[in-house]
Amino acid sequence: MKSILSYLNRRLTQLGIPYQYGEWTSPVNDPYVIGEYTETEPVEESGEETKTIILTGTTRQAALVLEQISSTLQTAFPPSCGETAILENGAGIAVFYAGSFPVPVDVEGMRRIQINLTVKYWRVI
Repeated sequence: MKSILSYLNRRLTQLGIPYQYGEWTSPVNDPYVIGEYTETEPVEESGEETKTIILTGTTRQAALVLEQISSTLQTAFPPSCGETAILENGAGIAVFYAGSFPVPVDVEGMRRIQINLTVKYWRVI
């Protein structure tokens, strides 16, 4: 998983999206995005693994700022064909935009969005 998270960290930085994994530990940017993931048990004979990257964007600005982040990710990781790469460890990866939705927040003036990316991962054992 470390190689996937490193790849996503590089790509989100290249896209200008303020991102950290797990929790925000730097001085707070506005907006900012925190990532986490879920995994499913590999059931493919080919060795393919599927993971979901969950990106939570937060801002005190207009909700449109978060929608722009979502749009940037949808362009970078198209839902139909994704973005593919070979990682440093030799594994193959394909990342697809899988949708987004607003998340209710109990703090006045704060807005949040969840953006999901699907990751297909193959490695030679």
